[in-house]
Amino acid sequence: MASAETSYSKFKVILERIHDIIEEDGLRPGDRLPSERELSERLGAGRSSVREVLRSLELLGLISTRRGEGTYLEPYYAHHMVDLLARFILQDDKSKQGLLEMREVLELGAIRLAFSKRDEQEVASLEKLLAEMKAAVEQNANPSAHIEQFHKRIIQMADNYLLKRIWVPITKFIQAVVPEDWELDEACLHRLLSKYEQLIEALKERRQAQASLLLVEILDMIAYN
Repeated sequence: MASAETSYSKFKVILERIHDIIEEDGLRPGDRLPSERELSERLGAGRSSVREVLRSLELLGLISTRRGEGTYLEPYYAHHMVDLLARFILQDDKSKQGLLEMREVLELGAIRLAFSKRDEQEVASLEKLLAEMKAAVEQNANPSAHIEQFHKRIIQMADNYLLKRIWVPITKFIQAVVPEDWELDEACLHRLLSKYEQLIEALKERRQAQASLLLVEILDMIAYN
C-alpha cells in the first residue's frame, strides 16, 4: 500500500510540474512540448517516470504524439475526458438538468456583458450565422452546428476569457449526454428561427431585458429533452 501511495505521489508531482512548465513556457494548444529528455532534466526525474505521465496525458487526449515530430498540446475541450465523464457520471436527469441550468446562467451573463461591450461587427456576425441556420433548415439539414456557433458567438461577445473557458466544456458535456439524432420538428424550427431574429433585433436596439428573455426561451427550445 505504501509503495502504491508513493508511486501515485511521485506521479502527481511530475504531472503538476509538467503543468507548471506549460504555463512557464506559455504553451498553447498546437504548441510542441519539450522533449522527454528535456522534461526529465528540468524536472529532475527519471525518463521512465516522465514517460508514464506523458502516456497518461496522451490517453486522455490532452497531448498527442506525432511520429518524427514530437509531442503537442491538444485543446483542453477536445480531450476524451469530456465524453468519458459524461458517460459515467452525467447520465441521471438531475445532472443533465444541472448542465442546462449552468449553460443558461453563463449565457445570460454573457448577454449582460455583451451589452456593455457590444460591437456592431459582432452583431453582424450573428446575422450571418442566422442566415446560415436558415439555409440549413431550407435544405432539410440539421442546423445544430449553426446553433452552437450562434451561442458561441454570444459568449465571445462578452469578451471574457474565463467565461468562454467554462462555457465550452459545459456545452461539450451537454452534447455528450444528448441523443445524437436530436432534432426539432419543422414548426419548432421556424419558431426558433423567429426567436433568433428577435434576439438580434433586441441586441441592435439595446433592449437587454427582452434579449435575456428571448435567450431563455431559445435555450428552453433547444434543451435536448
